[in-house]
Amino acid sequence: MNQRKYSQVVSSASGFTLVEMAMVLFIIGIMLGGLLTAVGQSAENTNRLEARNKLREIEEALYGFALVQGRLPCPASGTSAGAEVFDTSGNINNGICFSQYGLLPNATLGLSGSVNNGVLEDPWGNPYRYSVSGIVPGGGISDRYTGIDGIDNIYLNAPTMVSGGPNVLRVCTISTCSTTPPDTIMTNITPAVILTMGKNWADIATASANEQENASGTTLPGSAYVVSNTRDFVLTGYSEENFDDMVIWISPHLLFSKLITAGQLPL
Repeated sequence: MNQRKYSQVVSSASGFTLVEMAMVLFIIGIMLGGLLTAVGQSAENTNRLEARNKLREIEEALYGFALVQGRLPCPASGTSAGAEVFDTSGNINNGICFSQYGLLPNATLGLSGSVNNGVLEDPWGNPYRYSVSGIVPGGGISDRYTGIDGIDNIYLNAPTMVSGGPNVLRVCTISTCSTTPPDTIMTNITPAVILTMGKNWADIATASANEQENASGTTLPGSAYVVSNTRDFVLTGYSEENFDDMVIWISPHLLFSKLITAGQLPL
């Protein structure tokens, strides 16, 4: 074989090999991309499962606190290191909190987990939010779920006291909460709401209206934490782009039942 023909054969063989290598690398890239996506999704699923389990633990801790104390705790502030905070005129009898809206009082509840400055954080490094209903409709100044006197009065005057009102929290399926058909209200008599803002918590300013309804109303004094400042919260279908919040709430009827069983309320 002369030199010219040999060079053509080598050149053709080399070109074919480079094409094959490019195709193999392309296929490997697709496979790696799919693998990384699957790993990322698996990690997110793990985080959501962990958050869901923690929310269940928080719910049980709140009922447990009520069984012992005869009331629900006030929210924690941005600087209270996970401890409940009363107003300057508040106490366990009248239940006047510094605010209806704040952070989970994990220290008061005795909850453990990942904390930052004493505040319990979710798997995405953001504090759990906790809000409580204020004065119930038709009630006096001390008729709050966060006060021993208040929770007794609410129970003794039920069902007229257990109803919706301007200070009572409600959970809806959409931010434009409405009682008109189709009814979007899931509950309008809950004593307390607990939530995590999910993976996209840092982008709340550009989040969907449903997510903004849960935690974008005001910034807690002395901190960078934003919380709701309205009585409406949203729980709707999960969407990675539009809604990844996780929300639970306390049932007043289950709360009363547990308190009766524990001897905290009269039969």
